[in-house]
Amino acid sequence: MLNLLLRAAGAALVLSFAAAAASAATPTVETLVFVRHGEKPADVDNGQLTCQGQNRAVALPNILLAKYGTPAYVFAVEPKQKQDDNGVDYWYLRALATIEPTAVAAGVTVNLKYGKSDIDDVESELAKSKYQSSTVFLAWEHKELVKLVANIVKHNGGDPGIVPAWPSDDYDSIYVVSVSRNGSQTSVTFAHDSEGLGYLSSACSPAPRMALPRPSAGG
Repeated sequence: MLNLLLRAAGAALVLSFAAAAASAATPTVETLVFVRHGEKPADVDNGQLTCQGQNRAVALPNILLAKYGTPAYVFAVEPKQKQDDNGVDYWYLRALATIEPTAVAAGVTVNLKYGKSDIDDVESELAKSKYQSSTVFLAWEHKELVKLVANIVKHNGGDPGIVPAWPSDDYDSIYVVSVSRNGSQTSVTFAHDSEGLGYLSSACSPAPRMALPRPSAGG
């Protein structure tokens, strides 16, 4: 009887190890979708979008969700960090304002933990296991975005030189990084996509007019 119990326990242990090994070796793909904030004021900055940028933000859910599916996570630059432009202080709201309609449509909260230059911390966050089978959307400032993407490509075995500079007048590009992991093996791909929203009006869309209820005769 004792031998039978020992054999059963041993078999269970072997199966447990086999299941753990299979789980550890399960391939994963992490898809990181990077967009720049929408159009900003041309003269003095105020941290906001222009009307064209706002129109882009409103149109973005249909583009991103159709191309890449529903994200599990969404990141944007922390808006609490005060910026300065020619002596004018402002709060950096553009990235959040750009991605917020998409986050609302996806039913996902926005991670606002990181400032725009905290790219090493963002990279470390994205390397955590909880993201490794997920699609993640990130809205960022374009210069820091390029650095972040190049670092992720480099640190996952790719050539950072494949990541192009982001022109200052380009609000339409999308950078997509896919990190594939299979046990100890890691590979990375980079793709340059676009939103296709350059045609949007530079005028603010009028707010919808609501029909107000008429007061009752006795009111």
